[in-house]
Amino acid sequence: MAVIYFTHRFALDFKNAKLSKALLEDSPRLILEKFQFKKIKGKAIECLKRWHDGEWNLVLSEKIFTPFEVLDYQVQGIRPVTMKMNRFEDPILHRKSSLDFFVHDLEHGYMFFHDENLKNMQIRFFKDIKESLDRGEWNERLKDADFREKFHYLISDMNTHEEHYRAYLQAII
Repeated sequence: MAVIYFTHRFALDFKNAKLSKALLEDSPRLILEKFQFKKIKGKAIECLKRWHDGEWNLVLSEKIFTPFEVLDYQVQGIRPVTMKMNRFEDPILHRKSSLDFFVHDLEHGYMFFHDENLKNMQIRFFKDIKESLDRGEWNERLKDADFREKFHYLISDMNTHEEHYRAYLQAII
């Protein structure tokens, strides 16, 4: 479903006649191999391939996940991906379109899964954050709008090395 969505949205958004023709003749997975998707980072395509092949555990939804929902998924070793099926051209949060938002989520998926050690490190970090949230350790700080925005970014829109998480967290405290 995700590969079909991506290839069709790309063909429409970028007016690619060759891709539109291939959509009628080839499998979605083959299309990912045959075409270069200009303006789309390779890590997004790699994530889509690995997800399609069942190697990476992503969950697809039409809803936009809250930062705490993203955190809950990451604690389980899953990365959520949003696929909006209506209002394709409308901006979504900080992204210019539904395709742009979807691709952004794929890039996060790549950063979460591409290295097994890094993935496990991220899961441990997110578990620690989740446990501290459950204990109420962030309640007072989360009342501050600026801190809350930066904390939400940390738990839902960052996929990096544990030391970068800790440095970012220290900087916002």
